[in-house]
Amino acid sequence: MNLLGLGLIDWVVIGAYFVVLILIGAWVRRRVKNTSDFYQGNRSFGRILVTFLNFGTMTDAGQTAGVTSEIYRQGLQGVWFQNLVLFHTPVQWFTAALQRRARYLAPGDLYQHRFESRFLAGLYAAVLLAVAVYANAFGYILTGKTLQAIMVKPVAEYTVEERESVTAFNELQRLKALDYARLNVPERTSLATLQEREKRGELHTFASYLDLDSLRFYILYALMIAAYTALGGLLAVALIDIIQGVLIVFLSLALIPTALSHIGGIAGMQHHIPHHAFELFGTSPTSDYTWYFVASFALLNLVVNAPKSFTLGGSAKDDNAARIGFVSGAVFKRFMMIAWAFTGLLAVGLYAGKISDPTNIWGFMTRDLLGAGAVGLMIAAIFSANMDGNATVSLEASAALIRNVLLPLWPDSSERTQVMLGRLLVLAVLVASIFFARVIANEKIMVVFSYILTVGSIVGPSFWLVYFWRRLNTRAVAAQMIVSIILTVAIPILINIIPGATTDPGLTVQTRERIVQVEAQATAQDVEAGRANAVGATFMKEERIPPTGIYFATVARQRPNDTASPMEGKGLFRPQIWLLSKAGVDFSTWTKPGIATASMLFDATVPFILLIAFSLITKRNSEPVLREFYARIHTPAVADPELDARLVREKVENPELVERDKIFPGSDWEFWRPTRTDVIGFFACIAFVGLIVLLYMLVASIGT
Repeated sequence: MNLLGLGLIDWVVIGAYFVVLILIGAWVRRRVKNTSDFYQGNRSFGRILVTFLNFGTMTDAGQTAGVTSEIYRQGLQGVWFQNLVLFHTPVQWFTAALQRRARYLAPGDLYQHRFESRFLAGLYAAVLLAVAVYANAFGYILTGKTLQAIMVKPVAEYTVEERESVTAFNELQRLKALDYARLNVPERTSLATLQEREKRGELHTFASYLDLDSLRFYILYALMIAAYTALGGLLAVALIDIIQGVLIVFLSLALIPTALSHIGGIAGMQHHIPHHAFELFGTSPTSDYTWYFVASFALLNLVVNAPKSFTLGGSAKDDNAARIGFVSGAVFKRFMMIAWAFTGLLAVGLYAGKISDPTNIWGFMTRDLLGAGAVGLMIAAIFSANMDGNATVSLEASAALIRNVLLPLWPDSSERTQVMLGRLLVLAVLVASIFFARVIANEKIMVVFSYILTVGSIVGPSFWLVYFWRRLNTRAVAAQMIVSIILTVAIPILINIIPGATTDPGLTVQTRERIVQVEAQATAQDVEAGRANAVGATFMKEERIPPTGIYFATVARQRPNDTASPMEGKGLFRPQIWLLSKAGVDFSTWTKPGIATASMLFDATVPFILLIAFSLITKRNSEPVLREFYARIHTPAVADPELDARLVREKVENPELVERDKIFPGSDWEFWRPTRTDVIGFFACIAFVGLIVLLYMLVASIGT
């Protein structure tokens, strides 16, 4: 029996998995008495539970699909799509402690307490809501695209439009495989037309039963996440993460043995995968992951991943549980990513040129390589891995809205009322994410992920400075946040709403077309034509790199078959690049990774410049508040609430203890003197980073 592309046993496995989730949520519900229970598990999680919680939150199937799709598209260098945070690990040893030491329940509490501003707390709640909506939408899309490639229609059921789309995709791949210099005029015209259609998302490898333009999938997905999250809160998420941890290991390793057998082992990989696909940094003219792009991407990631997750970070019972659990979860994820990278390389060798949307690759491999039952288990693992991340960001947004919007308006709300409304807000956030998911359904995952980071740069800089610079003040943070919101949220939305903006010739400009020499592996046709000596041998051929949008992520002709058709901007707009061009930067000759680098450097640096400049010319916050906040930051958290409060109060009443703890006593810089634990943990994290880089170099060495 086959239903929507899946066998009966697969549906049984999926159904059983969701029943377990609901039962866990219902069981935990009885333990949720107040907001601390709901959002932080009553700050009672030990090292093991924090490890699973962080591993589950950091690791999702969207990242799995994202990494493998980028490796399929760009070779091993695509691993940097999600592995940039590897270099942040030594810093995370400290940020994990900061999140616990702040001793806040909701992210906006820092703004309300440290900056004495309900307005800023409410504004941040709105920003966090936007981040949650964008992040959830990203998870919906990646899950959906993976499932699309599993739930494939038989060719006999294709519609006329679906059949034409698949035929056109195959023709595009045939033309791209040829040497551009040898194409005749009609072939070049056809190639250009098909590439325009590809930009518009009109070409597909297959037709699927799952339609991502339909609301049905998103609504069911949102309700499934809300069912256990709204019932059990963070504790339910943490317990389910234990199941997810096992499923993630299965998801990460299941495809490798079969794929390796199909390709002919390591020797088969060396024969079928181009040598340049094993490069860790892109050197090809067609590469998106140049060293400068990776460096700027890593910097922006660091800025955005500031210590601001008080819902997740505040759940640990003490400093050590927070640090060890956070870093251990990160360690497990990094090892799993090596398996994802290896799977992505196998996909290159097995399916190069066969997939229209690289995001489908994980689902394509699942359908092609796994048997009945295992496919259902893989789908359960995909859901488990993605739903956890969606649940966590929805809880954080809910906590911020309850604490920083509801309570200031209705301060007499009972804990029971807050928990009830918090549950409803979790559902509301998950449902609201559906609308953005439908907007970005056809965007490239790198574009969407970069935009999520851009939105994160609204608050990341202030969260970094607040811990270490006493001079940072309310007016500076408000001014920077408003400027950043206008640039990163308001303008991109308005540009797509204002009539005529997406077709304005001044905004739809593109880079120049480039014809480049690239390394390719010879096919039988290449050998017959005399371009190579043997099948699989490498040779140089010409390839056309079509123009790319400068301000819009995608610019394509409204009618692909008409060369006189006006250009139209599609997807996300980059106001940072528009501002830089007005300052005199000419992007017409830049490459796509060069433009992306300029945009990310803008997002990573300009907010810090604004914060520092505004802080130096405006009034600092009140001394009692500053004294209490930095007393918390300089006091390691302990499990006993009464002892913890007493230790903080001691430093509040004796500020000289804080000054004695600082590297620069008497200054506005609040860096504490490293302890033995700080030093050991920091260098252990550096050693771990070195080990992971070494393992990636071993994977890359397969190509030699």
